[in-house]
Amino acid sequence: MNTKNRLSILICALIFVISCEGKSGVYDNNNTNNNTQDAGEDVGPDITILCPNGTDLDNDGYGDGCTAGPDCNDSNPFVNPGAQERCNGIDDNCDGQTDEGVLNACGTCSSRCDVNELGTGPFPIESEDPNVETEGTGRDENGDIVLSKEDNNYNFMYIANTNDLARGTVSKIDTRNVKEVARYLSVTCWSKPSLYLQQGLCRDVNNTNVQTTANSPSRTSVDFNFDVFVANRAFSGQASVTKIASKLSNCVDRNGDGIIQTSSDQNNDGVIDTDCNDDGLGDDIATICTNGLPPEFYGLDDECIIFTTNYGTTNQLGRNVCLDKGDLEVGASNVWVGTYNPSSANPISPDRNVYYKIDGTSGAFLGYQILPAGVSPYGCAIDQDGILWVSSWGVTTFIDTVNPAFPVGPVLAVSSQIAGSHSMYGITIDDLGNVWFGGWGSSAIYRYRPNRITYGDPDYYNQLASGTWTRVQYSANTAGVAADTRGLIWAADNNNGLILRMEQSLPDGDHGSGVITVMNAGQGFGGNMRGVGIDFDGHVWGVSHDISRASRIELDSSGNMINTIQTTPVGTNPYTYSDFTGYGLHNFTRPQGVYSYTFTACEGTPLPPKWHGVEWTSTEPTGTDISLYVQVGDNPSVFATSEQYGPWENSIAYLDDPPGPAAPNPSWYIKVIFLLTTEARDITPILHDFNVIYECQNEVPEKK
Repeated sequence: MNTKNRLSILICALIFVISCEGKSGVYDNNNTNNNTQDAGEDVGPDITILCPNGTDLDNDGYGDGCTAGPDCNDSNPFVNPGAQERCNGIDDNCDGQTDEGVLNACGTCSSRCDVNELGTGPFPIESEDPNVETEGTGRDENGDIVLSKEDNNYNFMYIANTNDLARGTVSKIDTRNVKEVARYLSVTCWSKPSLYLQQGLCRDVNNTNVQTTANSPSRTSVDFNFDVFVANRAFSGQASVTKIASKLSNCVDRNGDGIIQTSSDQNNDGVIDTDCNDDGLGDDIATICTNGLPPEFYGLDDECIIFTTNYGTTNQLGRNVCLDKGDLEVGASNVWVGTYNPSSANPISPDRNVYYKIDGTSGAFLGYQILPAGVSPYGCAIDQDGILWVSSWGVTTFIDTVNPAFPVGPVLAVSSQIAGSHSMYGITIDDLGNVWFGGWGSSAIYRYRPNRITYGDPDYYNQLASGTWTRVQYSANTAGVAADTRGLIWAADNNNGLILRMEQSLPDGDHGSGVITVMNAGQGFGGNMRGVGIDFDGHVWGVSHDISRASRIELDSSGNMINTIQTTPVGTNPYTYSDFTGYGLHNFTRPQGVYSYTFTACEGTPLPPKWHGVEWTSTEPTGTDISLYVQVGDNPSVFATSEQYGPWENSIAYLDDPPGPAAPNPSWYIKVIFLLTTEARDITPILHDFNVIYECQNEVPEKK
């Protein structure tokens, strides 16, 4: 209830009390008759004046036989069918309800209830207000919050280092400052903490042995929380996938010391030192560094490596990993990993490769799909409809990740439309749903354009399988490919260490290299350029396997180079060419963004406020969604690690109700987090405004 409404009710109540002066009896704050006069004394005006033919004991005109009608409380003149409902815990107007329409926003009669409002004018954005955080959202022309096609404040990417430390690691790269800020092993022994602590057993989430050496990681994929999943090929060994948390709030304090022990660049030199005491071994939590600083690398003790899940049988090779759309919730994406070598020892399929669906939160198996004969997946990518596309040697096929009952699609071969021998390597999806492949071994780049009709149409899968192939011939092997929001396709020239660019709109058919632009003017980044990716500032990166380096070309809005090339060293033999920034997932698979604001209230009072709820107004076109999450605490610094409650899908969100109650409450601070999602990149939900409802627990102390 706003201030004006509360004031008008108080004024009306005051007028009513004044008009009743002279009536007999004394009434307390609950309008209860406390008449102490003796019987036979004058008790007020003659009741027959108001109700001449009935009984009106409280002289308000209502009672048995009265013209105005009966009274539900004939001992209180303030309670009758003609009275105005007031906020007092009483049914003033005799309608069987109490305080209807007059409760404050907290659902009480307290004068201490108040509302913080945002969105009555243009929403503040991160550059204007330190309380704001945004990822992938911005203001529209009305000042409302919408999904942004360009802006995202996440500026990290993850590169798998195949032979680093003879075990395999993952480098975390700051894409704005162009430096390595963390490095992790590509497996963990903490999936079963009790077994590891009590018996020293290194087990995955399903209690099978984790291979801790020679894991040969090669593909990474970044999820909606910007956590990363890395696939381990493990030649002649056990393939696996491991989750690594991007933010400290998603890490686990396993030793209970109140600190997250995790890799970081302690001396800020842009390179992670994995052997700070020069003993020839990788560091861990017990390492004492010669420079007096904490270790920069924690090995198996790193508390941001969340879990490992083994899949397949020995030597099936985990060459690919991709993430599906999941639910319309933060980070709720499932992981898809495929085997590369058929194995007679695999009880699921002795002669074919298999895709496994894994829960991105727990690492548990959710299902699997057996691939057609002859398909050995090198990579995968998932489009806006939830269709997983496979990169294999000269062929592709598809899996519906939304409808598990759908059988896997047929084998779709380039040679069915374009003569010659073909092979594919990296894979990406553009914003039109076209599938692009690098052409390792065939010196080409490929595009498959499915015939897109509405998902759910009875002929949908047949049309997907009746698309057209396009080839762009080139003079060298290409590996990774990536699409951006400018309508450009980027590819890695493996042989010469170059980055290539072309228009995604090129006509169907067979093309020569004339449609390709070589971006770094023939000056190679270094041998065996395997990976190419786009960061959230729109710049392009190349990953060089042989010289263990990642390089960035800064681009303008048209995709032209505007600055010198910058590089950073990574671990030994990087081999990443999948969605190692999360750019594809966020922009093409399921675009989403976050707008959050941190509030405090009741400053100067001895006790913190009680947070009652959040209400908002929004426009959510079909295929879009806005969900609310909250965090509460006595200091905003706790939000980096404290629990996040939600989602609430509809306004008003009462914070004492499921999926809460949000705790601790009362508390001094609340962080409201709105997640905006869409099924189609050109449609956005709109957040118009929101209110945070709270109640101060004490008045401001008087100054002495």
